[in-house]
Amino acid sequence: MKFNLTKKAVIFWGIAIVAIIILPDSEMYYQRYKLRSERLPEQYKSYTTLDSLKDNDYEVIKLSRGIHEPVIQENDSTIIIITKRDHDSEKEGADNTYTWYKINLKGQITDSLQYKYNTENGVHNYQTFNDYILDVDQNTYTNWMKNGDTTHYPYKNINDAKIFSVAETEAITSDREYMYDDIIHSDTTGNEYKYKLTVFKDNVWNYFYAEKDWHGYPKNTPNPKAINYGNSGYEVDKPSGIIKREHVQKEKWSDRTFWSLKNLSWGTGNGSSRNGWTGTSYFSIKMPKKKLHYKQEVFIDSSGNQVRDPFSYFVYQPKNGDYLLLIDEERQLYYLIRPKTSEK
Repeated sequence: MKFNLTKKAVIFWGIAIVAIIILPDSEMYYQRYKLRSERLPEQYKSYTTLDSLKDNDYEVIKLSRGIHEPVIQENDSTIIIITKRDHDSEKEGADNTYTWYKINLKGQITDSLQYKYNTENGVHNYQTFNDYILDVDQNTYTNWMKNGDTTHYPYKNINDAKIFSVAETEAITSDREYMYDDIIHSDTTGNEYKYKLTVFKDNVWNYFYAEKDWHGYPKNTPNPKAINYGNSGYEVDKPSGIIKREHVQKEKWSDRTFWSLKNLSWGTGNGSSRNGWTGTSYFSIKMPKKKLHYKQEVFIDSSGNQVRDPFSYFVYQPKNGDYLLLIDEERQLYYLIRPKTSEK
């Protein structure tokens, strides 16, 4: 009888220990079991990532990685600007590359322009506004965006020998369309400085110097040529959007086991983790001739099955244009989706 009681106690405590181990992870085991029965519908199995999208009528061109500046619409050309900054540990400063691309309504790149400079040199500093490409360090502008002219035209100084007062500076900069400021330090022991202001006003470029007490810094007027993405098709999951999510497939329950050491943090016991599913979203892109399809990884929160995409796409399709410009902000990539040209 004593043996039986001991045996029952061992069984009881064994079950209790197993329950203690398993119960905190019951949701994880349940979700993993459920996923075994979820199969991807046949129509989505042929979808590829955007990087490897293949189609008989369209092609995807991935332009160089870099920080995207405002995209400009100039007549029938879309001008996209990519700024690339490379840091080299053996150099001082950063190597910057500015690239401008002109794209016609067929999606073909008709012209491009590129400037390189190092920030440590302080020789060049390129800015884009309206139809102009400025070099605010060299006090020049080009009309390349309008007519392809790469000539650097100098713009005037209002008065090179004068440092303007706060009141005079405010009068000059009022009602201006564009302004860029730079601090100019002197070689004096007191480290005196002044402001160099580049201003576009009354269709004329000028620069001048303002005293250090000026602290205007008003916000610039938005570039009238820049594309407003809010009205340009960035409407994933909305019926009127260019990009539409067709299906979400859960593939893996992402929460860690309760007993993982990674979940423990000093003084807080078991740390919370973001539980849900990793999976894949399947999208369609509405192009003038047809719909294209691609897939993208996704995270689905366990609370309400809320979908969280690891990207923020900005989409632009020009009026009467045959192509689509898609910008992946997180990875700083441009995708140009355009019709294939007929082989001659």
